[in-house]
Amino acid sequence: MLDIILIVDDAYEFHKNNIDRNPHHYAPWLRHSGARMANRVQRNFILPDARVLFHVVDDPVPMKYGVVHEDDIICDLTQWDSLYLAGRLHKPTMPIIQDPPDNLAEAQIQNLQSAVAAALLLLPRQKEDSSIPWQTFFSQIAGLSYSGDFRTKVGAEDPRKISKLVDAPGQLDRFQSLYKPILEPLERKGIISQAPSHLEWNGNDLSARDSLREKLAASIRGKQNVDDLSKLLASIVAPAARHQSFKGIFTLGFRKSIAYAGAKLQKGLFRKK
Repeated sequence: MLDIILIVDDAYEFHKNNIDRNPHHYAPWLRHSGARMANRVQRNFILPDARVLFHVVDDPVPMKYGVVHEDDIICDLTQWDSLYLAGRLHKPTMPIIQDPPDNLAEAQIQNLQSAVAAALLLLPRQKEDSSIPWQTFFSQIAGLSYSGDFRTKVGAEDPRKISKLVDAPGQLDRFQSLYKPILEPLERKGIISQAPSHLEWNGNDLSARDSLREKLAASIRGKQNVDDLSKLLASIVAPAARHQSFKGIFTLGFRKSIAYAGAKLQKGLFRKK
């Protein structure tokens, strides 16, 4: 299934036009309630979530597209208030628009810097410089947004998802290309060193750890040990993922919700059996 995120600067106008053009993309109650309600459900749901409204369609291809306001995704990229879309953008993606607005591009840089810092700080400390295979490092990054996600616990996600995200043909190259501008400054500062097969860093270097903490998103900055950081990430991811999924039951409509949940379970729980 093609997975698309549409970033808009006016969610009301988007839904107004989209309901006119693609009314079948909306659950009947939401379609008849109109764009104002769609905007309200997207950005001000009754429970704190990722502030995204998803649509699942089959024509012209199986596709899920989510609509998010520019202010909301920038907040997640810089603050990690839900890690829902910020986590998706920790992985290589294909931009539809090659030159995003400066504020969005800058927010994404902060998001990637936070991801690198969190991944390094979460890695087990060694007595001396650690040699970390790129596959291990990028798997750590890819897994940040699954910390505490109930979908992984109930079998609604493919248990091999992180492995597929990193190990699929060409993915390591894409990860390295994405993170090259983030890792090079750390190498110039002597925090890490890079080799073709791995990176090295000394997790016991307190000044290096302090430098990385300064790069963390505001919602997790200042955590002094791995356990605190890991628990805090889970406390951010879990409610946002749970509430976003709950919202989907109402906004997709009953039939689409059942079909989508069944497809997810087919990849997750049923695959385990």
